[in-house]
Amino acid sequence: MINNYSGLFSPLYLPDANVILKNRFEVCPSSPVFIQGPEPYPGERMIQHYAQLAKNGASLITVHLITWDGKPLPPTTENVVLSGHLAGMDLFDTRCSHYFAQLAEAVHFYNSKILVRVTVHGPEGYDISNTLSRYIPHNMTDLKMNKEMTKEMLYESVETLVKVCKKLKEYGFDGVFLHSAYRMTLFGRSLSTATNKRTDEFGGSLENRCRFPFYACDEIKKACGKDFIIEMSITGEDSTEEGRWTLEDTQKFMKLAEGHVDIVQLRCWEIDHTSIIGYEPNPRPYAYMAAAAKKANSRVLVSTTNGFLDPDASEQTIENNESDLIGMARGWICNPDLPQKLLAGKADEIVPCIRCNKCLLASNDAAPVSVCSVNPRFCLEDRLDKMIPKEFRKKRVAVIGGGPAGMEAALSAVEHGHDVTLYEKSESLGGLLKIATIADFKWPLKDFTEYLIKKTLNSKVKLKLNTLATPEMIQNEDYDVVIAAIGAEPSIPSAFKTNNQNVMTAAEAYLHPEKVGKKVAVVGGGEVGVETALYFNGLGSETTIIEMQEMLMPQTSFEHYYYMIECEWEQRENFNIMVNTSVCSVSENGVECDTKGDKRFVEADTIILCLGYKAKVEDAFKFGNGKAEFYHIGDCLKARSLQTAMREGFSIGSTI
Repeated sequence: MINNYSGLFSPLYLPDANVILKNRFEVCPSSPVFIQGPEPYPGERMIQHYAQLAKNGASLITVHLITWDGKPLPPTTENVVLSGHLAGMDLFDTRCSHYFAQLAEAVHFYNSKILVRVTVHGPEGYDISNTLSRYIPHNMTDLKMNKEMTKEMLYESVETLVKVCKKLKEYGFDGVFLHSAYRMTLFGRSLSTATNKRTDEFGGSLENRCRFPFYACDEIKKACGKDFIIEMSITGEDSTEEGRWTLEDTQKFMKLAEGHVDIVQLRCWEIDHTSIIGYEPNPRPYAYMAAAAKKANSRVLVSTTNGFLDPDASEQTIENNESDLIGMARGWICNPDLPQKLLAGKADEIVPCIRCNKCLLASNDAAPVSVCSVNPRFCLEDRLDKMIPKEFRKKRVAVIGGGPAGMEAALSAVEHGHDVTLYEKSESLGGLLKIATIADFKWPLKDFTEYLIKKTLNSKVKLKLNTLATPEMIQNEDYDVVIAAIGAEPSIPSAFKTNNQNVMTAAEAYLHPEKVGKKVAVVGGGEVGVETALYFNGLGSETTIIEMQEMLMPQTSFEHYYYMIECEWEQRENFNIMVNTSVCSVSENGVECDTKGDKRFVEADTIILCLGYKAKVEDAFKFGNGKAEFYHIGDCLKARSLQTAMREGFSIGSTI
């Protein structure tokens, strides 16, 4: 019986389409690149991925499959992935048709609906009006002035779109998601006065600017039937100088959309800011847009997105009539079984998303793969039955280290029936996460850290805190399995090993902020270095980052995440950046640097080293005595990321 979340689990009626959705959970457009190979059709892993979401409770699922004209991209490695999403499948190849149909049928098996996202663009060199090409506010390079599309071109683009939708209908898909937010696509650029300068019936007033996208919707409905769902994403409010789209415009749009659109999904003014990270303190900053749209009292239903992982907040949103659907993308990656957890009364087991955006692209300097930092099962779901033994012999397991790898290993081992003891030398669990979450803008990571610690404390894992485990101690206990998760130590080059009191590691600086001066030099411009500089700059210090490479944070996801951190440092005062710069020497007064032969001195009363970590491999090796199965995981294997720590902890804990 559904008790606390009756709003989320209530069915939803789409009046103009005469369609019922089984509940209010929506999967926003997302296709992690990990679930698909180069096939020009939905592969088996993709089909299973979305079928599982439908099985777990998603009522409406939107997928990336095709370019807007349904034609495949050239089969090159550069084009398989488009902005962190899959794209370019061949919709019109009859050899692929049954795979598309299988995807739709797999979702229908669980009484869910499936839409395909389409982003409509004009011909090369043309746009809705004579204006700059596709709007990318933070990257104004290579922008060209496009010519205004003729009416014939507009109608031809709709003909192509209708052809695509008819094919989707033929394959069994339930509708189309017309991406029209951020002034990026032809429909979105038609709606905005910043990009629509037409003087004919498709330009000028809001009614006229809506005319073209609504004409397209009408043509789709004529060709595919009224029950072919049309969802459209729009910008709910754009208060930028060039945008000038108000909440009142959104409310007018909602009334104008009646009879043309079934669902409107509200997003913010800019693509990157839609993906919230910790520098935004409000976990659901754009919910007010959907609430404003609902006040229009339109027949068109409203979907909200961006940060709705908290089930209580989502339930309240539905109960308060501030949205009809709750859309998530990253939330489903962290919690593919979220509705099932709610039905089972396990809301406290919802895994917080740390908003790292690695599910789009893992990093800027690596292959275009996607991972999830907090869900170690991500993209292994279809294989785990074969990878994890079905039967276990109960074993006595020692886990040494209470960081994320150690906690996940202990939890996974306990779940499979083993007797697990976890040793932690400090008074509390968390490892380096305790330091990494000190900054207030790391609240997403802090939420996850608290979740993981609480889960461990409430489990059957036997905890021995304030206990520095030694190889002799572990050997005397006669364990069957020993898992070393003792972490890493800061990497300090010999040049920095001085007696100067002003040189410290990032961990020392966070733990003793009173020792940090007013002029700070941060050596190392990775993610830790940038965040450290931002943190102490926020406390009032003038900070300078010194980085040897040509850019900061090369191992950070470039999709959305990088730009938002860049926005943060660009608005800071007394925040300096030096790239392509090496450190020659350090002193009590600062750092002597060399930038491509140009030597300069950076004054600093505090020098914070953020040069990475060194795995404690030798120390871990000492726990292997040949009498027990031995594994070393996490940072003591190789200092890397939270994702690798969680994956290794899960894999070893699940297979011993």
